[in-house]
Amino acid sequence: MDRKQLEIPKWRSPTQTEHDLPWADILTVDLSLYESHRETLVKTVSTALERDGFFYVVGHGIDPETLSRQFDLAQLSFDGVSLEEKKRHRAPIAEEGSFIGYKLQNYWEIKDGVRDRIEHYNFYQNSIDPMTRHPEPLQPYVGEVKAFLTEARQKVLRRILSLIDTVLGLEEGHLWSLHETEDGETGDDLLRYMIYDPLTEEESSKTNGVMLNGHTDFNSISALVSQPISALQVLMPDNVWRYVKHKDGALVINIGDQLHFMSGGILKGTMHRVVRPPADQVNLRRLGVFHFAHFLRGIPLDLLPSEKVHKEGHQIFEQEIPTTDQWESTRIKSYGTATFIKGEEFDTEIIAGLQVRHYH
Repeated sequence: MDRKQLEIPKWRSPTQTEHDLPWADILTVDLSLYESHRETLVKTVSTALERDGFFYVVGHGIDPETLSRQFDLAQLSFDGVSLEEKKRHRAPIAEEGSFIGYKLQNYWEIKDGVRDRIEHYNFYQNSIDPMTRHPEPLQPYVGEVKAFLTEARQKVLRRILSLIDTVLGLEEGHLWSLHETEDGETGDDLLRYMIYDPLTEEESSKTNGVMLNGHTDFNSISALVSQPISALQVLMPDNVWRYVKHKDGALVINIGDQLHFMSGGILKGTMHRVVRPPADQVNLRRLGVFHFAHFLRGIPLDLLPSEKVHKEGHQIFEQEIPTTDQWESTRIKSYGTATFIKGEEFDTEIIAGLQVRHYH
Protein backbone atom coordinates (compact mmCIF):
# COMPACT_ATOMS: atom_id res chain seq x y z
CA MET A 1 0.00 0.00 0.00
CA ASP A 2 1.31 3.44 -0.88
CA ARG A 3 1.31 5.44 2.33
CA LYS A 4 2.94 8.51 0.89
CA GLN A 5 1.72 11.63 2.64
CA LEU A 6 -0.41 13.91 0.50
CA GLU A 7 -1.00 17.59 0.97
CA ILE A 8 -4.09 17.96 3.13
CA PRO A 9 -6.39 20.97 3.67
CA LYS A 10 -5.21 23.50 6.24
CA TRP A 11 -7.41 24.14 9.24
CA ARG A 12 -8.59 27.71 9.35
CA SER A 13 -8.64 28.95 12.92
CA PRO A 14 -11.99 30.62 13.74
CA THR A 15 -12.11 34.21 14.90
CA GLN A 16 -12.38 34.65 18.65
CA THR A 17 -15.67 35.83 20.08
CA GLU A 18 -16.23 39.54 20.62
CA HIS A 19 -18.62 38.83 23.50
CA ASP A 20 -17.48 39.62 27.02
CA LEU A 21 -18.28 36.32 28.70
CA PRO A 22 -17.95 35.38 32.37
CA TRP A 23 -14.36 34.06 32.13
CA ALA A 24 -12.84 31.61 34.61
CA ASP A 25 -9.85 32.89 36.60
CA ILE A 26 -7.43 30.18 35.48
CA LEU A 27 -3.75 30.41 36.47
CA THR A 28 -0.87 30.04 33.99
CA VAL A 29 2.24 27.86 34.34
CA ASP A 30 5.15 28.92 32.12
CA LEU A 31 7.29 25.82 31.62
CA SER A 32 10.11 27.90 30.14
CA LEU A 33 10.78 28.75 33.82
CA TYR A 34 10.90 25.08 34.85
CA GLU A 35 14.61 25.13 35.73
CA SER A 36 15.02 28.74 36.85
CA HIS A 37 11.83 29.36 38.85
CA ARG A 38 10.68 25.88 39.83
CA GLU A 39 9.51 26.90 43.33
CA THR A 40 7.23 29.56 41.86
CA LEU A 41 5.74 27.06 39.40
CA VAL A 42 5.13 24.55 42.20
CA LYS A 43 3.19 27.19 44.15
CA THR A 44 1.09 28.05 41.09
CA VAL A 45 0.32 24.39 40.35
CA SER A 46 -0.54 23.79 44.00
CA THR A 47 -2.97 26.72 44.10
CA ALA A 48 -4.58 25.80 40.78
CA LEU A 49 -5.04 22.09 41.48
CA GLU A 50 -6.25 22.47 45.05
CA ARG A 51 -8.66 25.26 44.04
CA ASP A 52 -10.29 24.35 40.72
CA GLY A 53 -8.12 21.70 39.05
CA PHE A 54 -7.41 23.70 35.87
CA PHE A 55 -4.44 25.73 34.60
CA TYR A 56 -2.88 26.90 31.34
CA VAL A 57 0.57 25.75 30.25
CA VAL A 58 2.69 28.05 28.07
CA GLY A 59 6.41 27.98 27.29
CA HIS A 60 6.18 24.24 26.73
CA GLY A 61 8.53 24.14 23.75
CA ILE A 62 6.14 22.54 21.26
CA ASP A 63 6.37 24.48 18.00
CA PRO A 64 3.22 26.45 17.06
CA GLU A 65 3.33 24.87 13.59
CA THR A 66 3.25 21.42 15.19
CA LEU A 67 0.13 22.37 17.14
CA SER A 68 -1.51 23.84 14.03
CA ARG A 69 -0.66 20.68 12.08
CA GLN A 70 -2.61 18.61 14.63
CA PHE A 71 -5.74 20.58 13.76
CA ASP A 72 -5.09 19.86 10.05
CA LEU A 73 -4.97 16.14 10.86
CA ALA A 74 -8.01 16.40 13.13
CA GLN A 75 -9.97 17.96 10.29
CA LEU A 76 -8.83 15.16 7.97
CA SER A 77 -10.05 12.55 10.48
CA PHE A 78 -13.61 13.84 10.13
CA ASP A 79 -13.83 15.29 6.63
CA GLY A 80 -11.43 12.95 4.83
CA VAL A 81 -12.85 9.60 5.95
CA SER A 82 -16.17 8.25 4.65
CA LEU A 83 -18.99 7.39 7.05
CA GLU A 84 -18.78 3.76 5.92
CA GLU A 85 -15.12 3.56 6.89
CA LYS A 86 -15.76 5.36 10.15
CA LYS A 87 -18.34 2.72 11.00
CA ARG A 88 -15.81 -0.01 10.25
CA HIS A 89 -13.51 1.64 12.77
CA ARG A 90 -16.17 2.29 15.40
CA ALA A 91 -14.85 2.23 18.97
CA PRO A 92 -16.03 -0.74 21.11
CA ILE A 93 -17.38 1.56 23.80
CA ALA A 94 -20.18 -0.59 25.22
CA GLU A 95 -18.47 -3.92 24.45
CA GLU A 96 -14.99 -3.28 25.87
CA GLY A 97 -15.07 0.10 27.57
CA SER A 98 -12.57 1.45 25.04
CA PHE A 99 -12.53 4.59 22.89
CA ILE A 100 -10.09 3.15 20.36
CA GLY A 101 -11.39 4.32 16.95
CA TYR A 102 -14.40 6.55 16.23
CA LYS A 103 -17.15 7.61 18.57
CA LEU A 104 -19.86 8.68 16.14
CA GLN A 105 -22.61 11.23 16.69
CA ASN A 106 -25.84 10.45 18.58
CA TYR A 107 -24.29 7.88 20.92
CA TRP A 108 -24.83 9.76 24.20
CA GLU A 109 -28.00 11.34 25.53
CA ILE A 110 -27.58 14.93 26.67
CA LYS A 111 -31.06 15.51 28.09
CA ASP A 112 -34.71 14.67 27.43
CA GLY A 113 -34.00 12.53 24.37
CA VAL A 114 -31.56 14.96 22.72
CA ARG A 115 -28.54 13.03 21.42
CA ASP A 116 -25.03 14.39 21.15
CA ARG A 117 -23.62 16.07 18.03
CA ILE A 118 -20.06 14.99 18.89
CA GLU A 119 -17.66 12.85 16.92
CA HIS A 120 -14.16 11.87 17.98
CA TYR A 121 -11.29 9.73 16.83
CA ASN A 122 -8.65 8.26 19.14
CA PHE A 123 -5.03 7.21 18.65
CA TYR A 124 -3.60 5.11 21.49
CA GLN A 125 0.03 5.36 22.60
CA ASN A 126 0.80 1.69 23.17
CA SER A 127 0.94 -1.58 21.28
CA ILE A 128 -2.84 -2.06 21.04
CA ASP A 129 -2.76 0.57 18.29
CA PRO A 130 -0.99 -0.81 15.18
CA MET A 131 -0.91 1.04 11.85
CA THR A 132 -3.51 -1.27 10.31
CA ARG A 133 -6.04 -0.33 12.98
CA HIS A 134 -6.53 3.09 11.35
CA PRO A 135 -8.60 4.09 8.29
CA GLU A 136 -6.60 4.24 5.07
CA PRO A 137 -6.70 8.05 4.72
CA LEU A 138 -5.09 8.40 8.16
CA GLN A 139 -2.46 5.67 7.91
CA PRO A 140 0.24 7.88 6.30
CA TYR A 141 0.05 10.19 9.32
CA VAL A 142 -0.03 7.73 12.24
CA GLY A 143 3.72 8.04 12.84
CA GLU A 144 3.43 11.82 12.92
CA VAL A 145 0.55 11.70 15.40
CA LYS A 146 2.44 9.27 17.66
CA ALA A 147 5.51 11.51 17.52
CA PHE A 148 3.42 14.46 18.67
CA LEU A 149 1.98 12.39 21.52
CA THR A 150 5.49 11.36 22.59
CA GLU A 151 6.64 15.00 22.46
CA ALA A 152 3.66 16.11 24.58
CA ARG A 153 4.42 13.41 27.13
CA GLN A 154 8.03 14.48 27.50
CA LYS A 155 7.72 18.28 27.25
CA VAL A 156 4.46 18.73 29.14
CA LEU A 157 3.20 15.68 31.03
CA ARG A 158 6.53 14.64 32.55
CA ARG A 159 7.36 18.12 33.82
CA ILE A 160 3.84 18.74 35.14
CA LEU A 161 3.95 15.43 37.00
CA SER A 162 7.30 16.40 38.50
CA LEU A 163 5.83 19.66 39.79
CA ILE A 164 2.90 17.73 41.28
CA ASP A 165 5.38 15.35 42.95
CA THR A 166 6.68 18.36 44.86
CA VAL A 167 3.18 19.65 45.63
CA LEU A 168 2.30 16.30 47.22
CA GLY A 169 5.68 15.67 48.87
CA LEU A 170 6.48 12.65 46.70
CA GLU A 171 9.92 11.58 45.55
CA GLU A 172 11.03 13.20 42.30
CA GLY A 173 9.77 11.12 39.36
CA HIS A 174 7.25 9.07 41.35
CA LEU A 175 4.16 10.02 39.35
CA TRP A 176 6.02 9.63 36.05
CA SER A 177 7.02 6.09 37.11
CA LEU A 178 3.30 5.30 37.39
CA HIS A 179 2.84 6.48 33.78
CA GLU A 180 5.91 4.88 32.19
CA THR A 181 8.29 2.16 33.39
CA GLU A 182 12.07 2.19 32.90
CA ASP A 183 11.71 -0.31 30.04
CA GLY A 184 9.19 1.90 28.22
CA GLU A 185 5.84 0.38 29.17
CA THR A 186 3.21 3.13 29.23
CA GLY A 187 -0.36 3.63 30.29
CA ASP A 188 -3.11 3.71 27.67
CA ASP A 189 -2.54 7.37 26.76
CA LEU A 190 -4.63 8.57 23.86
CA LEU A 191 -4.53 11.47 21.46
CA ARG A 192 -8.08 12.53 20.61
CA TYR A 193 -9.45 14.59 17.75
CA MET A 194 -12.95 15.81 18.52
CA ILE A 195 -15.53 17.84 16.64
CA TYR A 196 -18.86 19.35 17.70
CA ASP A 197 -21.54 20.13 15.15
CA PRO A 198 -23.94 22.91 16.21
CA LEU A 199 -27.14 22.06 18.06
CA THR A 200 -30.41 23.10 16.47
CA GLU A 201 -32.49 25.77 18.19
CA GLU A 202 -34.96 23.11 19.33
CA GLU A 203 -32.22 20.85 20.71
CA SER A 204 -30.55 23.74 22.48
CA SER A 205 -33.80 24.81 24.14
CA LYS A 206 -34.22 21.30 25.58
CA THR A 207 -30.65 21.05 26.90
CA ASN A 208 -30.36 24.68 28.05
CA GLY A 209 -27.54 25.04 25.56
CA VAL A 210 -25.48 22.16 26.95
CA MET A 211 -23.65 20.15 24.26
CA LEU A 212 -21.67 17.85 26.58
CA ASN A 213 -22.86 17.31 30.14
CA GLY A 214 -20.73 18.39 33.07
CA HIS A 215 -18.31 15.64 34.05
CA THR A 216 -14.88 14.86 35.41
CA ASP A 217 -12.35 13.12 33.16
CA PHE A 218 -11.73 9.44 33.83
CA ASN A 219 -7.91 9.41 33.61
CA SER A 220 -4.96 11.01 35.44
CA ILE A 221 -4.22 14.29 33.62
CA SER A 222 -5.79 15.81 30.50
CA ALA A 223 -4.38 18.43 28.14
CA LEU A 224 -6.44 20.39 25.60
CA VAL A 225 -4.79 22.46 22.90
CA SER A 226 -6.47 25.84 23.32
CA GLN A 227 -8.76 26.75 20.41
CA PRO A 228 -10.82 29.88 19.71
CA ILE A 229 -14.45 28.77 19.99
CA SER A 230 -15.72 29.69 23.46
CA ALA A 231 -17.77 26.75 24.67
CA LEU A 232 -15.79 25.02 27.45
CA GLN A 233 -16.96 25.89 30.95
CA VAL A 234 -15.49 25.02 34.35
CA LEU A 235 -17.48 24.72 37.57
CA MET A 236 -15.55 27.12 39.81
CA PRO A 237 -15.29 26.89 43.62
CA ASP A 238 -18.23 29.29 44.04
CA ASN A 239 -20.39 26.75 42.15
CA VAL A 240 -20.71 29.02 39.09
CA TRP A 241 -19.99 27.83 35.54
CA ARG A 242 -17.45 30.09 33.81
CA TYR A 243 -15.88 30.00 30.35
CA VAL A 244 -12.29 28.97 29.60
CA LYS A 245 -10.77 31.79 27.55
CA HIS A 246 -8.65 30.99 24.50
CA LYS A 247 -4.92 31.59 24.81
CA ASP A 248 -2.84 31.18 21.63
CA GLY A 249 -0.36 28.32 21.80
CA ALA A 250 -1.41 27.29 25.30
CA LEU A 251 -2.44 23.90 26.59
CA VAL A 252 -5.28 23.69 29.10
CA ILE A 253 -4.48 21.15 31.82
CA ASN A 254 -6.91 19.51 34.19
CA ILE A 255 -6.94 16.73 36.77
CA GLY A 256 -8.95 13.57 36.13
CA ASP A 257 -10.61 11.11 38.51
CA GLN A 258 -7.64 8.84 39.04
CA LEU A 259 -5.14 11.42 40.26
CA HIS A 260 -7.91 13.01 42.33
CA PHE A 261 -8.55 9.66 44.05
CA MET A 262 -4.87 8.85 44.61
CA SER A 263 -4.24 12.29 46.11
CA GLY A 264 -6.97 11.62 48.65
CA GLY A 265 -9.03 14.42 47.15
CA ILE A 266 -6.32 17.08 47.66
CA LEU A 267 -6.03 17.59 43.91
CA LYS A 268 -9.42 18.56 42.53
CA GLY A 269 -10.94 16.48 39.77
CA THR A 270 -12.28 19.19 37.50
CA MET A 271 -15.99 19.37 36.69
CA HIS A 272 -16.38 20.81 33.19
CA ARG A 273 -18.87 20.86 30.33
CA VAL A 274 -19.31 22.19 26.79
CA VAL A 275 -22.13 24.60 25.97
CA ARG A 276 -23.43 26.33 22.89
CA PRO A 277 -20.97 29.06 21.80
CA PRO A 278 -21.90 32.78 21.82
CA ALA A 279 -23.91 34.25 18.95
CA ASP A 280 -20.92 35.16 16.77
CA GLN A 281 -19.68 31.55 16.87
CA VAL A 282 -22.89 29.59 17.34
CA ASN A 283 -23.00 28.15 13.82
CA LEU A 284 -19.35 27.04 13.72
CA ARG A 285 -18.05 23.52 14.14
CA ARG A 286 -15.75 23.22 17.16
CA LEU A 287 -12.58 21.21 16.48
CA GLY A 288 -10.42 20.00 19.38
CA VAL A 289 -7.12 18.22 20.02
CA PHE A 290 -6.63 16.45 23.36
CA HIS A 291 -4.01 14.35 25.16
CA PHE A 292 -5.48 12.09 27.86
CA ALA A 293 -2.69 10.66 30.02
CA HIS A 294 -3.24 7.40 31.87
CA PHE A 295 -1.54 5.55 34.69
CA LEU A 296 -0.17 2.11 33.95
CA ARG A 297 -2.79 -0.63 33.89
CA GLY A 298 -3.53 -2.60 37.04
CA ILE A 299 -2.54 0.04 39.61
CA PRO A 300 -5.01 0.23 42.54
CA LEU A 301 -6.51 3.70 42.96
CA ASP A 302 -5.26 3.83 46.54
CA LEU A 303 -3.58 6.72 48.33
CA LEU A 304 -0.14 7.77 47.13
CA PRO A 305 2.84 7.17 49.49
CA SER A 306 2.91 10.76 50.70
CA GLU A 307 2.72 12.09 54.24
CA LYS A 308 0.70 15.07 52.99
CA VAL A 309 -1.80 12.83 51.20
CA HIS A 310 -2.29 10.60 54.24
CA LYS A 311 -2.60 13.54 56.66
CA GLU A 312 -4.61 16.04 54.60
CA GLY A 313 -6.42 13.70 52.22
CA HIS A 314 -8.85 10.88 52.87
CA GLN A 315 -9.50 7.37 51.63
CA ILE A 316 -11.90 7.69 48.71
CA PHE A 317 -13.14 4.11 48.34
CA GLU A 318 -14.86 2.43 51.29
CA GLN A 319 -15.41 -0.79 49.36
CA GLU A 320 -12.99 -2.69 47.11
CA ILE A 321 -10.50 -0.33 45.48
CA PRO A 322 -10.69 -0.47 41.66
CA THR A 323 -7.61 -0.44 39.48
CA THR A 324 -6.79 2.27 36.96
CA ASP A 325 -8.04 0.30 33.96
CA GLN A 326 -11.16 -0.96 35.77
CA TRP A 327 -12.22 2.59 36.58
CA GLU A 328 -11.52 3.82 33.05
CA SER A 329 -13.43 1.05 31.27
CA THR A 330 -16.40 1.29 33.65
CA ARG A 331 -16.77 5.02 33.11
CA ILE A 332 -16.41 4.70 29.34
CA LYS A 333 -19.12 2.04 29.18
CA SER A 334 -21.64 3.92 31.30
CA TYR A 335 -21.05 7.56 30.34
CA GLY A 336 -24.09 9.07 28.63
CA THR A 337 -25.86 5.70 28.35
CA ALA A 338 -26.47 4.34 31.88
CA THR A 339 -29.66 4.78 33.88
CA PHE A 340 -28.91 7.57 36.35
CA ILE A 341 -30.65 8.89 39.45
CA LYS A 342 -32.27 12.01 38.02
CA GLY A 343 -31.84 15.38 39.71
CA GLU A 344 -32.66 19.00 38.91
CA GLU A 345 -29.04 20.22 38.68
CA PHE A 346 -27.26 16.93 37.97
CA ASP A 347 -27.89 13.20 37.56
CA THR A 348 -26.01 10.63 39.63
CA GLU A 349 -24.61 7.18 38.98
CA ILE A 350 -22.95 4.87 41.50
CA ILE A 351 -19.55 3.36 40.59
CA ALA A 352 -17.54 1.34 43.14
CA GLY A 353 -19.61 2.88 45.92
CA LEU A 354 -18.99 6.47 44.77
CA GLN A 355 -21.58 8.96 43.60
CA VAL A 356 -20.52 10.24 40.18
CA ARG A 357 -22.27 13.43 39.07
CA HIS A 358 -23.33 14.36 35.54
CA TYR A 359 -24.34 18.03 35.42
CA HIS A 360 -27.00 19.31 33.02
